[in-house]
Amino acid sequence: MPMRLTAGSKALLVLAFLAVPAMAQALTYEYLFVPEQVRTDRQLYLNLVVQDSGVTRTVLEPLLPRIRYVSGDLPVILYIARTSGRPVDQIVALRARGLSWAQVFRELGLGYDPLFVEIDRDPGGFYHPLWTTWRSAPTRLRLTDVQVRDLVDVQLGRKWAGLSAYELARARARGRPVVVLVADKHGRPYRAAARAGVPPGHGGIPPGHGGVPPGRVKNGVPPGHRSVEHGVVVVKEKDKGDGKREGKGEGKGEGKGKGEGKGKGKGHGKGE
Repeated sequence: MPMRLTAGSKALLVLAFLAVPAMAQALTYEYLFVPEQVRTDRQLYLNLVVQDSGVTRTVLEPLLPRIRYVSGDLPVILYIARTSGRPVDQIVALRARGLSWAQVFRELGLGYDPLFVEIDRDPGGFYHPLWTTWRSAPTRLRLTDVQVRDLVDVQLGRKWAGLSAYELARARARGRPVVVLVADKHGRPYRAAARAGVPPGHGGIPPGHGGVPPGRVKNGVPPGHRSVEHGVVVVKEKDKGDGKREGKGEGKGEGKGKGEGKGKGKGHGKGE
């Protein structure tokens, strides 16, 4: 007979199905909160942005499913929150309504001046029309979502790239992504781990090494070698010869009797 589900059982199943995508997404964005989970330049940059924002994981993580483009929009959300003093969930809600970033700026009564801090000269390239319009007629400036994201990356990335906003924008105009320049300065420990074959969460030590990094030994015994009990010497089969001699002891004495040489005698030698 087919099993009938009660109303309570059905409700539990629905909750379980709803929980699975949320758990999967939480694992997907683990790198935002745990540096050891970072595996790319973009993930490194996003991790730095989150850590620098001061927004706790308990506040930010529940909002991630509502952000359509986490990789591109999260830095803008956190930047606007810090610049405007508005709560993160308010900015997420505005974006979730389908507003462009230009519309979000207008909704919050923000100008574009914060996006051009330290860019006191024309960086050239695709920044030229943006910068000249901002300097000559700022009220006429209209930015696309891509342009807002790019300028936010410049403002945030300068603190980790070791460059001024102008220098970073100029490098960006010449084709160098901000996330790459940040990683160049910050370092890429995840690449060394990848070369060593270390999966995330192993603390830099490949699995199967018993907690011993490559090239090192534990208690004098390299990985993959069985340890020897202190003070006990066990003679292997191939070293016994043709006789029945066995040798156990502290290794300080010599065998007595006829069990010396090639082990052709029948005696037993005991070490002293």
